[in-house]
Amino acid sequence: MYEIVIGRNKEDLEKYGYKATGVIGKHYVGSKKDAHLANPVRMDFARPHLIGIFGKRGGGKSYTLGVVAEEIAELPDEIKNNISTLIIDTMGIYWSMKIPNDQDRKLLVEQNLNPKGYSIKILIPKGFEQYYIDNDVDFDGTFSFKPKSLGVGEWALSFNINLDSEMGILLQKIINYAQENMEDYDIDDLINLIDEDKEETRTTKESLKNRFILSKKWGIFDKNAPTIYDIVIPGQLAIIDVSQLGLETGGWSVRSLVVGLLARKILIERMKARRLEEFESMDRSTKKKKIPITWMLIDEAHQFLPAVGETAATGPLLQWIKIGREPGVSLVLATQMPYKLHQEAISQCDLVISHRLTAKKDMDALAAIMQTYYRYDLSYYYDALPRVKGAALILDDNAERIYEIRIRPRKSWHAGGSPVAIK
Repeated sequence: MYEIVIGRNKEDLEKYGYKATGVIGKHYVGSKKDAHLANPVRMDFARPHLIGIFGKRGGGKSYTLGVVAEEIAELPDEIKNNISTLIIDTMGIYWSMKIPNDQDRKLLVEQNLNPKGYSIKILIPKGFEQYYIDNDVDFDGTFSFKPKSLGVGEWALSFNINLDSEMGILLQKIINYAQENMEDYDIDDLINLIDEDKEETRTTKESLKNRFILSKKWGIFDKNAPTIYDIVIPGQLAIIDVSQLGLETGGWSVRSLVVGLLARKILIERMKARRLEEFESMDRSTKKKKIPITWMLIDEAHQFLPAVGETAATGPLLQWIKIGREPGVSLVLATQMPYKLHQEAISQCDLVISHRLTAKKDMDALAAIMQTYYRYDLSYYYDALPRVKGAALILDDNAERIYEIRIRPRKSWHAGGSPVAIK
């Protein structure tokens, strides 16, 4: 049977066929009640992509993000070992990928699939180890960052400090001094530098000190933090659980800091790795360590890359969007409010998987990237979809095509459903 491959250009399709692709669903033929499932729909994982997964609340975007992750995990070892996958888990739901989806066994069997648990690594903030242990929450390791890895701008965004303010000037002073004069340092060292300052007022110093004292509770800083090579591992699917970060203070600035630091470190290392890979392609061997091609899947992406304003993740993620194709980094951005996602992220998507949207602002945001090749108004395509869970539109910019599909059932357990009062 002919299979549709989204995200793969004609040259790669002729060269590689279905190699390094995964089946994410089936194509709908017909519309509404007359629609029936036909050809399998595959997604390309050989090349870097910027993918948007959209859908209103409860529409299946987090579920679909899990399907994409499963298909990467299903790749043959000779391909999978060239890839590392990170899921930024804002709700603490992707731990369940370890557990087979026995509750939907009937649906899976109908599509010749079987329930399956995956070998994933759940990483939590180092400072939350005891909390997870006390609450019997499963995890496999921790992540943290050296305070020295943060620049002035990242601290300012995380603390919501204007760099032109008195506090911002003091922040620049102590961070620049520490970066230039200290081989390494922790948060207490920065607090001591604030105490030693003789120029700023006591109020300014105390205000900045309080922010650094609060940052110690974030649980993400450690002078002996692991390297990016301990997080981005060939063939590994890692869940970066940021669900507990900063809940008492809103949380998103801390989570954005984590995503921003990861994105920046990965891009730097992938740019180095790409040079080594080019070197190797010239038949010149090298034994230098390098991280693999990296996929980062981000749920609630508009919180990290907003249409208005800036977070600590904005700059690094925009770099992935602008130059990520060459070093080999891919982004999958899932959100229920595409109009709140940075315009550059939406406009540069080469693949969009959109479950039903009803808000005009969200429809307009999506329509802006498909207006060159769609024949009808976007609402026409949504109306043609059957009213069943998993139904979605795919906008493939490579082929300039729109496909109506149904996302396949998850093989692993999906922990993101809504609770029900009736037992």
